[in-house]
Amino acid sequence: MNITKSVVSERERALIGGDYRSYHAQATRRIHTIRKRLGATTPKGRKFAPRSAVTTQDIAKNLEWAQLLLVSAERAWADAMAMKSLQSPENTQKPMQGSTKRQIVSRLRRAITYATNLAEVLQDQSATKASNQDVLEAKAYLFLLKGGLDFERNRWRSCVTNYSFARQVYTALAAHAQTDVYRDLLDGTIDPSIRYAAYQEKLPRTKAVSDIAIENFPSSEDVSRKQILSTDAKAFETSAEKAAAQAEGVGDLPTTIEWRGRRVKLEDASISQALGTASVREEALSDTFASYQKGSTSAKDLATAYDDIINARQDAADATKTAIDELLAEGIDQGDARIQGLQITRTAVNYAVVEWRVGRNRVLCGDQDGLTFESVKPKQQTKPRKDGTVKAPKEEPSGRKMARLRERVALYDSILQNLDAVKQLPGVIADTAFVEELDGKRNYFKALKCLAIGRSHAVNGHVKNALALYSRAEELSKHSKSVSKSTSDMPRLDITKSQLEGMQRHLTSLTIQYHALADLTNNTANPQQASQGKAYAPPLLERLHLNQYDDNVDLNNIVNYPPKLQPIPMKPLFFDLAWDYIKYPGQSQETKAAASESTSAAMQEKKTEEQQKKKGWFGFGR
Repeated sequence: MNITKSVVSERERALIGGDYRSYHAQATRRIHTIRKRLGATTPKGRKFAPRSAVTTQDIAKNLEWAQLLLVSAERAWADAMAMKSLQSPENTQKPMQGSTKRQIVSRLRRAITYATNLAEVLQDQSATKASNQDVLEAKAYLFLLKGGLDFERNRWRSCVTNYSFARQVYTALAAHAQTDVYRDLLDGTIDPSIRYAAYQEKLPRTKAVSDIAIENFPSSEDVSRKQILSTDAKAFETSAEKAAAQAEGVGDLPTTIEWRGRRVKLEDASISQALGTASVREEALSDTFASYQKGSTSAKDLATAYDDIINARQDAADATKTAIDELLAEGIDQGDARIQGLQITRTAVNYAVVEWRVGRNRVLCGDQDGLTFESVKPKQQTKPRKDGTVKAPKEEPSGRKMARLRERVALYDSILQNLDAVKQLPGVIADTAFVEELDGKRNYFKALKCLAIGRSHAVNGHVKNALALYSRAEELSKHSKSVSKSTSDMPRLDITKSQLEGMQRHLTSLTIQYHALADLTNNTANPQQASQGKAYAPPLLERLHLNQYDDNVDLNNIVNYPPKLQPIPMKPLFFDLAWDYIKYPGQSQETKAAASESTSAAMQEKKTEEQQKKKGWFGFGR
């Protein structure tokens, strides 16, 4: 049934070009379409008819009944989110009224009603033919809505419990899925909500979200717990158990770490363990990157593989910060050798986190870090027309292009923010050579950002704005620096010489192209300026029908004087005379001859009648 994928894809499709109101309208249209297909529309003459709950027999006959329940829940949820966004204190600068809060709660309860009906009817798997994944996704969606309702009503304990169930289900499904749908829900909605609700409940902030979810999993959902374990046997392992299992498989742990020519001994076991786990995952990523280069793995799957390394590196950074805080709490001076070594370790591991984050974003930007931008061709329709011909694929609309460019700009912004964060690390600002290297890399990605924004102006037809941004990107690329010569390594923060030279050539060609387009636009848009240059400016007499207003009319260009020999559009008489001598397509020679004979006979008969009518003076007859 793809419940989660359907919900996430419909939300993204509606929210990219609009807001929650547009999503509500889209869901309403889908409900009407599904009801018409199912024959469950409201009778004529009745504005409201009570709806009976969907039964297992209905879904057994047609799975669109389950889709109807899902879309109905999404419409109610979109209505609640629309009211929340419009009446939020950030937009109105006023606290939200109680009536608005009650309306939001009412809409969320309505969405929960539909989701409950869907989860209940799918329990009978023999009748509905639903799989364990469908049942888990339906219950996770129900608990996700319940968690949202508890969040709005400030019921933090219940909020943590409901979101914990949803998190365990989506984490188990994401472990073996080839999509980022579950990961996006976890990172964007569930994990931040659990963390905030746990903070309101005054739970320890150092405890991982996964441990909070395992501890607060609903005790009444034993059946669902078994289904989750059948999907992922390690779903309920705590972070301590996972760390112990990883330590057994890592083997030799690193004992030292090197940063800018300085080698520091690792005395904290948790840091060594996290770095060892990261090295193991880097080896797995190298295999994924090899398959990506062959074309058997998509960019999203490769970016997902980056997340495992980022998490392991982030664990090492958190362990380093914890070790520094513990030493400072004991009253040890900042100049102590142990703290100095941990500060160097902290800079090294945090820089490694930034490197892998930047590499992940570079993969998501596309080939050559998003230097090229080609239109995505839609899938050709397999259903032919009535005459047997196949419809030609339509060109990608400008709205889709703008959405893709906005995503790239967001990725470039994230890269630039990470590079700025590196300068805040201990000991970085004093290293002049390293800061210059960071500035060179920053100019490279800033040039790519200007290129993406310039393309958005080019899509909208703003040639001058695109030219200015392309010129700025070309200037930034000249101040960029390449620090690597190899091109076979996985994308991280290093910029190769070939990448930099390719970007400079591409930006130079774009700047020249749009400089010419801007010059043509200026010469053709203002005839008065064009008359002073080399472009042809038509005289005022030839522009009277254009309904254009000129502030300063060029009195020297009213008419062409001295007059020049110019062609005049007209219909030559030869076209009428050639009718009798030209054979047109679809017309045989016999048909042509018969038409000519009938025409000449009709003309002769008409001439004879006119001669017979002329009698007496002035042809009046007697």
